[in-house]
Amino acid sequence: MSRMPRILRKLFLSALLILVGGCTPSAAPDESEVLISLTDHIIVPGYEALAAESQDLRQALDSLCATPSDATLQAARQAWRDVRVPWMRSEATWVGPVMDRRAVSVMDWSPTDSERIEKMLASNPAVTEAAVREGLSSTQRGLGAIEYLLFDDGALERLSGSASPRCRFLLALGSVIASEAQAIAAEWTVARETGPPYRDFFTGRSDSSLLKGQAVAELVRTQVFLIRTIVDMRLAAALGLRQGGPDPAAIPGGAGHNSLEGLRQEIMGMRDMYLGHDGSDAQSDALGISALIVPLSDETDQRMRDQFAAALAAIEAVELPLHVALQEQPQRVQAVHERLLDLRRTLNTEVVSLLGVSVGFSDTDGDSMR
Repeated sequence: MSRMPRILRKLFLSALLILVGGCTPSAAPDESEVLISLTDHIIVPGYEALAAESQDLRQALDSLCATPSDATLQAARQAWRDVRVPWMRSEATWVGPVMDRRAVSVMDWSPTDSERIEKMLASNPAVTEAAVREGLSSTQRGLGAIEYLLFDDGALERLSGSASPRCRFLLALGSVIASEAQAIAAEWTVARETGPPYRDFFTGRSDSSLLKGQAVAELVRTQVFLIRTIVDMRLAAALGLRQGGPDPAAIPGGAGHNSLEGLRQEIMGMRDMYLGHDGSDAQSDALGISALIVPLSDETDQRMRDQFAAALAAIEAVELPLHVALQEQPQRVQAVHERLLDLRRTLNTEVVSLLGVSVGFSDTDGDSMR
């Protein structure tokens, strides 16, 4: 057989597989199938969950301002945490509407400028949705501003009813976030005057669509930029692995102590995109980027799966809020950085190379965002 021409060897092996297996091997999915699966199973449901949780946050803020109490304050704080789950998880899918609308500057920019917020509240409070959208900078609005108001010492006393400027500002912030989240979800699913919903444009289900290969490349680049931001700009800087010594301020977040959970959701969002599902069902029919990697390299695919598991396990091992752990459990935060660095290397070299994705710099690469 060693002298058999290459083409004959391939035909012989294919015939042998058919005889042994009793049927022809199933064809590997193409990029269109993967895009449709990711969009229908991960991206659109994720933004719909964000819209729903944002509405719940708005209602919780309404209840807090109508009837300030410890119970309504705790409910509003929990609603804030709940909306950050789909928001942080969606970061791995920041393509299309969320970028076109520059929604990050409205929803959740970092750092939050508490001094400017206080000056605004003391002089000319922004108490309408239009005033928040058009009159304030990114550092004075979004989930970060809500975090500052809800988790501030003495928050309940300061939010002294819906007539107070502070509470009316909080309500306006909630209104902006709810309407923005709803608009993002709608752009994915609702036809526009200028064309089909972005879902159809992105997946090739309409006459007007992204060029073949461009959508998958955009998704992969989004993962590359996200892991680069987390590993290099946040954790490395916070741990003092870059020039200038440790800088805990490189980790976004405030008194809500949600940074560790936010990091976990970001990595889970990346895993969702790679697997095509949330990892709870190994037999899921959903397809992710993994389906494109397996035919090219089983080794790379398994390495990615193992590294996602290792990174999430390292995050789970951190028992304190991330800003506190930097001081009291630095070795555990270091372990998180190392596991994510492993994941970054495999993604940035093997996955990118196998898929032929060209990685440059995104519009937001280097920006400060949560």
